[in-house]
Amino acid sequence: MTEPTPTTQLRPTRIRHLVVFVAMSAAVLLYLERVCMSVAEVFIREDLRITKSQMDLALGAFFFAYALGQVPSGWLSQRYGPRLMMTLYMVGWSVFGVCIALSQDFVTLFAARFLLGLSQAGAYPTAALIVKRWVPDRNRGLASSIVAFGGRFGGAGANWLTGVLIIAFVPLSTPATITPGQVLDASAFVQQLQEPAPPGFQPVRDAVKAELPTATPDAVQIAAAVNQFVETPQTLVTLADIPKLKLASDGDAILSTPFEQRTPEQTHRLNRLVVEKAFPGTFYQLHTAGWRPTLLVYGVLGVFVGGLFWIFTRSWPREHPWANAAELELIESGQSKAGEANAPDAIPIGQLLRNRNQWLFSLNNFFSNFGWVFLITLAPRFLDERFHIPLDERGLMTTIPLLVAAFGLLAGGWFTDWLTLRFGRKWGRSIPAGAFKLPCVIAFLLLPWIPSAWPAVALLTIMSLCQDFGNPAVWAFSQDTGGKHVGVVLGWANMWGNFGGAAGPIVIGAVAAGSGWDAALYLVAASFAFCGICGMLMNASEPLFRDTPKPEGSAS
Repeated sequence: MTEPTPTTQLRPTRIRHLVVFVAMSAAVLLYLERVCMSVAEVFIREDLRITKSQMDLALGAFFFAYALGQVPSGWLSQRYGPRLMMTLYMVGWSVFGVCIALSQDFVTLFAARFLLGLSQAGAYPTAALIVKRWVPDRNRGLASSIVAFGGRFGGAGANWLTGVLIIAFVPLSTPATITPGQVLDASAFVQQLQEPAPPGFQPVRDAVKAELPTATPDAVQIAAAVNQFVETPQTLVTLADIPKLKLASDGDAILSTPFEQRTPEQTHRLNRLVVEKAFPGTFYQLHTAGWRPTLLVYGVLGVFVGGLFWIFTRSWPREHPWANAAELELIESGQSKAGEANAPDAIPIGQLLRNRNQWLFSLNNFFSNFGWVFLITLAPRFLDERFHIPLDERGLMTTIPLLVAAFGLLAGGWFTDWLTLRFGRKWGRSIPAGAFKLPCVIAFLLLPWIPSAWPAVALLTIMSLCQDFGNPAVWAFSQDTGGKHVGVVLGWANMWGNFGGAAGPIVIGAVAAGSGWDAALYLVAASFAFCGICGMLMNASEPLFRDTPKPEGSAS
C-alpha cells in the first residue's frame, strides 16, 4: 500500500506568479489607455474642432475623477473581491476608451475621459489587494514593483505605439487632397503667407501662394491651391534640402525612394505632408484619420485582457482550482497573521485633517504630480511647437523618459530601504522623497535654454528618473505612519496627488498659451521645488495615531 505523499513534499505550483503577471498586464493596459491621448491630442483637437484649453480640461478630467474614485473603489474591491472588481474596472475603462474614440465634441470627450479616470481609480488599490493575498510577506516588495513596472512600461510604450499606429491606420491609399471643410482657419492661413516659413518650407508657401486667385482666399480657394500643390509631381524636385525636413516615418520612407520610381500615391502623400509642415494648424493633417482606430484597438485589447484576468485569477488562493496544497501552504505560512478583518471600519478623516505630517505627505504628492504630469500630457505638444518634431519621433522621445524611469522605480525601492537601515526612517524616506526633486527643478530651469529636441529629452529623462526614484519612499511613508489605516493614508495622499495631476495640464497649458513655454517650464520647476520642501519636512518616524507604536528603525 502506497502512503500518501505529505503536503510539504509536493512541489508548489506557480499560480501566484501567473496572478502577479496578469496584474502587471492590467497595469500595462491601465497606462496605455491613460497616456495615449497626449500623442494623439493634436489630431483630436483638429477632428473635434476644440481649443487647446478645452483639450487641457479633458486631459485633466481624468486625474480629477481618478482622485475622487480612490477610496470608494478600493472599498468596493475589499467588499466584493479583487477578481470581480478588477475585471469590471478593466472592462469599464476599455469601454470608456472606446467612447473617447467615438466622441464627437468637447462635451462627449470630457465625459468619456472623466469616466475613464473614475473606472481606473480602483486599479492599483485592487492590484495591491491581489498581491497582499497571493504573495508571502517576504516577496511583496518585489511583486509590487513588478506590477508598478508594468504601469510605467505601458506608459512608455503608449507614446511610441500610438504614433506608430496612427500612421499605420492612414494607408497610402488614403486620398491626400483636402476638402474646403477641412480648412480649419482661413485667416491664419493667409497670415502665414505673409510671414517667414519654417526653415526649408518657403518654396512650398511660394508655390501655394502662386495658385491663389486673391490675397484673401476663402476655404474653397485655399483647398484648390493646396490640392494643386499636392497633385503636382514636379513640386519637390527643386527643394534641395528636402532630406532635412522633419517628416513622419511614412514621409521619410517615400523620400528614400528615388523620385522617378515613386508612384502617384507616394508623390501625393509626400506633398501633403510637406504642405502641412509649411502651414501648421490651418487645415486637417492627413494623419488625423488615424487616431480613432488607434484608440479603438486599445479599447478592444483592454476587454480581452479583462477576460484573461477573470479566467486566470481568483480573489483568494484557496479559490483557485490550479493552485495545489503545497502552494497554498507556501503562501499562507509566509504571511503575517494580521488579517484584513482586523482593520477598523471607520475612516479617520478628522485625524488626517489635523495631522501636519499627513498634510506634508499630501502636498508632496500634489506638487509632484502637478509637475510630472507634464511628461504624459503636454510634452508631445511642447516638442511639436518648440522643435517641430514629427508624430512618430515625438512618440519615441516621450517614451524614453518613462522607460528609463521604470528602472529608477526598482532602484529607488532598494535605496530607501538601505538609507532607512543606516539613518532611520525620517531621513530614509524624506531624502528620496524630497532631496531627489532638486534635479527635477534644475532640469526644468534649463529646458527654456535648450536649442534642440534631444538635449531636452535628456533633461526630461533626468526628471522622470529622479521622480520615480523617490516614489518607493513615498509609498513606504504611508506604511510607516498609517498603522491599520495604511490604505486610507495612501489613498488620501494619492487623492491629493491626482488633484495635482488634474490641475497640471490645465494650469501649465494655460500659462504656455498666455505667456509662452518658457514661463510654463519655470512653473513646473517651482512645483518640484515645493514638492522637495514638503518631502524634506515629512517625518516617517511619527505615526499618524497615538496608539500606534513607532516603527522599528525610527530616528530619535
